Amino acid sequence: MPNRTSGPVPDYLAPTLVPGVGLECGLPLQPGYDCPLPYDCPVISPGYPALARVTSFDKWWVSSEYLMWWTRSADLPPLITTSSPQFNGILGQGDTRIVLGGPFGQTFHSGLRVGLGYWFGCSQCRGIDSRMFFLGQAASFFTVTTGQYPLLARPFFNVNTPFGPFSEIVGSVARGIGGGITVQLESSVWGAEVNYRRYLWDNGLARLDGLVGYRFVSVSEQLRITESFARPPSLATPQLPQVAGTIIDQFKTTNDFHGGQIGLAGSCQLGRWFIDARTTVAFGNLTRTLDISGGQQLLLADGTIRTANGGLLALPGANIGRFSENSFAVVPEVGVNVGYQLTSRLRFFVGYNFLYIGNAVRPGSAIDPYVDAARIPNFPLPGNPSPLLTSPPRPAPQFRSSDFFVQGISFGLQFNW
Repeated sequence: MPNRTSGPVPDYLAPTLVPGVGLECGLPLQPGYDCPLPYDCPVISPGYPALARVTSFDKWWVSSEYLMWWTRSADLPPLITTSSPQFNGILGQGDTRIVLGGPFGQTFHSGLRVGLGYWFGCSQCRGIDSRMFFLGQAASFFTVTTGQYPLLARPFFNVNTPFGPFSEIVGSVARGIGGGITVQLESSVWGAEVNYRRYLWDNGLARLDGLVGYRFVSVSEQLRITESFARPPSLATPQLPQVAGTIIDQFKTTNDFHGGQIGLAGSCQLGRWFIDARTTVAFGNLTRTLDISGGQQLLLADGTIRTANGGLLALPGANIGRFSENSFAVVPEVGVNVGYQLTSRLRFFVGYNFLYIGNAVRPGSAIDPYVDAARIPNFPLPGNPSPLLTSPPRPAPQFRSSDFFVQGISFGLQFNW
C-alpha cells in the first residue's frame, strides 16, 4: 500500500490526505475524485500539468520482498514396500509394510516478489497496481537400498491375470539381488497480477481501496522414480537374461491459472507505524497438464544392452505422453503487512500471505496404481500362453483434483516518489 503524504517529511510523518478535497489543485471536489488534467499537481510542477502526472511526488511506488513461503506437501500412493522374502512386498500380505507413501517433499521455498504502481492523479483516487512473484525450485530426495531393507519392492494392482495385488521385486538379499530406489520431487511456483485500484473510503487514519484485475498463477511439479538392480550372471535365465539395469518412471504436472479477480486493499497508519491488509479472489480457467514418461536400460548376461520405452507405472500404449484438460478454479489470496515508515519515501514491512488453488493436479494424484502387467517391458508373467493385454489400457492418465496452497512470511521495502 503506497503511503500518502503531502510532501517531504523531516523527522515525522506528514498527515494523510483525504482524496478529492482539492488540496492539490485548489478546486472544490467531491470525495473520491481526482483533479482535472489542467489543474493536476500545479504546486509540484507549475505550468506543466501533463508532465506533473508522470513525475509528481507520491504518484509512483515500487516494492521488493524476500519470500519465505511453504507449499503443501505432495501426497504419494505406496511406492516402495518391504517384507519377509515369502511375501514379496505385496500390499495386504503377511508382514508387508510401506517404506514410502503418503506426504512427501520439501515444502520450503525462497522467493522474490516485486510490485509497481501508479496513481493517475495527486489525489490518489485511481491507479494501477501490479505485482509478480516467483518461488525458487525446491527438490526432495528419498533413497533406499537393500543394505537397509533386505527386500525392496514396488507394489501395484495387477488388472491382468492373475488379478489382484502384485509387486515388482527390485532387490532381495535372499535371492542374491542387490538394488535401490531413489524418488525425487521438484516443484516451482510463480505468478503475476495487475489491477485497477480505486479509492472507496478514508477517515484520515485508515483507507480502503477496491481492486479489479487479472491474475496468473503457474505451479510445476515433477516426480521421478528410479530403480536399479544387479545380480550375478549365474542367476540369468532365458526368461530373465538381465543381470543389471535401471528403470525410470517420471510424472510431471503443470497447473496454469488465468482469471479475473476482485478484492480490497486497506491501510491504517499511526505515526510511523502502519498495517496493510489485502484480500482478493480470482475466478477463471485452470489448464492442467500431465507429462508422463518412462524407460528401461538393461545389461544382459552376454554383455549387450537392451533399452525399452516404459518403466513400471508409466507404460507405452497406456499413460505415456502429454495430456491436458481445462477446469474452472477459484484462487483466493490474503495478505497482511506490519511496517515502519523509515523516511517520507521509504518504508519497511514484515508480512504474511496465503494463496490457494483449487482443482489442481499433482504428481501423486496423477499415478494410476492399477497396472496391466502384460504391458510392462521385460516383466515375465506366469501363464502359457502369455496373458493378453486388457482394454481399456491401464495405467491410465489421472486427473484427480487436489488442493494446493502456498503460505509464509515476507520481508520487504517500498519506495514512493
